[in-house]
Amino acid sequence: MKKLSVLFAILFTAITYGQKTVNDYKYVIIPEKYEFSKEKNQYQLNALTKFLLEKYGFTTVMKSAEKPAELQSNNCLALEADVQNNSGLFVTKMVLQLKDCYGNVVYASDEGRSREKDYKAAYHEALRDAFTSLEDLNYSYNEDPIVAETTKKEPKVIASTTTQVSNAEEEEVEAVEENEMDVEDATIATTEGKFYTNDNAVYFLKENEAGYGFYQKGMAEPFAMLIDSDGSDNFIYNSLTKQGMAYFADNGDLIIEIFDRQTSKTVKTTYKLQH
Repeated sequence: MKKLSVLFAILFTAITYGQKTVNDYKYVIIPEKYEFSKEKNQYQLNALTKFLLEKYGFTTVMKSAEKPAELQSNNCLALEADVQNNSGLFVTKMVLQLKDCYGNVVYASDEGRSREKDYKAAYHEALRDAFTSLEDLNYSYNEDPIVAETTKKEPKVIASTTTQVSNAEEEEVEAVEENEMDVEDATIATTEGKFYTNDNAVYFLKENEAGYGFYQKGMAEPFAMLIDSDGSDNFIYNSLTKQGMAYFADNGDLIIEIFDRQTSKTVKTTYKLQH
């Protein structure tokens, strides 16, 4: 009888587990490096994965970042993102996988493809193509009542750096008139005295806990944030109206890439470093 009860429990767990979908998970953890990559965030693929997942409504956490309290106590609240590189000689092929805390694949995208010859362009196009599969998921987290009851007793934790920075930006914009900052002081506080230009306007970065505030010269408040995603020179770009990627070119220029949903294309803006 005891053996029968154990068997029933195992079968019940298997059936329950088999019904799991991406909607049963609150977070997606992004690794700093994929198995096929030679270095962290090579070709900005990991930062692009984070950006695209958030575009489709997921709450993401970098693997090296501090985890929310509820995720620290229960790592099975999260899926882990993985990208499989199935590329051939002439076609770049990539598949997004979302795995549970036991390493089981809960979701696999359609295979994204690209015939671009440049590695970075090909990887980005193929990964974006793979992510189009997520449009049909209509992801929305189904909170477990038991987990919800437990987390109510815990201090409120901000789910992701992006959300935290977005809220901070709104508060900063509303408080501009009350907290007017001397422009000269802001200029003195710029990171390493570097200035950037675009369309005859001058910009600078000011370091903060999340990464950098992005300022236009003459303005007291940042109009965007560059959020450190993996400890390198690759960042999540976040403003009140736009989100994308930011990174530094070899010559020091700051590159911002924003995905335009209306045209389904990436708009690249270059802020040239002034020497």
